[in-house]
Amino acid sequence: MKRPLAAVVSCYAIGLLLAGIFQPPLTALFALSFFVLVLACRAEAPLRRRVLILEKLRPFLIWPLLALAGWTNLASRTAVVSPDDLRALIGNDAAIVSVRGNLIETPHLKIAERDGQETEHSLAKVRVTELRRGENWQPASGSIIVSTPNPLSEAFFAGQPVEISGVIARPPPPLADGLFDYRDYLQTRGIYYQLKTESTNDWRLRSPILLKRPLTDRFLNWSKRTLALGLPVEDEPLRLLWAMTLGWRTAFTGDISEPFLRAGTMHMFAIDGLRIALISGMLVALLRVLQVSRAWCGLIAIPAIWFYSAATGWEPSAIRASVMMT
Repeated sequence: MKRPLAAVVSCYAIGLLLAGIFQPPLTALFALSFFVLVLACRAEAPLRRRVLILEKLRPFLIWPLLALAGWTNLASRTAVVSPDDLRALIGNDAAIVSVRGNLIETPHLKIAERDGQETEHSLAKVRVTELRRGENWQPASGSIIVSTPNPLSEAFFAGQPVEISGVIARPPPPLADGLFDYRDYLQTRGIYYQLKTESTNDWRLRSPILLKRPLTDRFLNWSKRTLALGLPVEDEPLRLLWAMTLGWRTAFTGDISEPFLRAGTMHMFAIDGLRIALISGMLVALLRVLQVSRAWCGLIAIPAIWFYSAATGWEPSAIRASVMMT
């Protein structure tokens, strides 16, 4: 077969599509998947007396099993299983709440243009552990995205335990059919609620258990300072340079991103195989000049490119390139 995995991927993808259309009870879905799995395993058992029907169906049982695997996997990740799930506690109505949890990643700044003026707001992903709607705290589980006007303090970074107050609600649907669906985009990442705060005063550190920022954050800050050496101001070309080399998306306002969108060249700002290959090539060339053996070149270059992929946000294109380069 020229493409041995094409049928496998197609069947699994069919299961994912079914999960997006039909939501049967999770118990029934697991039972059906297990039943098909038992039939497939029994049909392949060489030491048992096989039923003729199962023996004939054996080559075909693997395909519905793959579709059921994709269906069950996605359904189990999106179904409301725990009574502490935010979807069970909040529902579809907006509410004024306070949440406690841990920052999944370091908040990043977004610049938007409205009526010709630039506005800044911080976006952060938080894994919620407690929720308060009235006076008492109650256990809660789920991830949310928090939007806050203006930049947050550098004291807030990935892993820090925080307490935030604001209005929580479902993300807004698209303004019209065919436009970007922000709600669906977040749901595919396991985020079903957005918390909007009035200011940075609604944020509070519960206890600074982490004394230093993550290594990836420190690397990005150092890289931005290094790329800005010798330049008098932080201008648009410098921001684009940060975006192309470090995956920095803050500068992508409408006026800046629109020409690239129209020209179909937004891929220039993705951390892809070109950047991974350049970094690997420079590292190996430098080490070979220093007469380092090829084995040690690999032992140094491979962790370096994976660290670069982690520091720039684990983009899928960077992961693919790092796997191939490794």
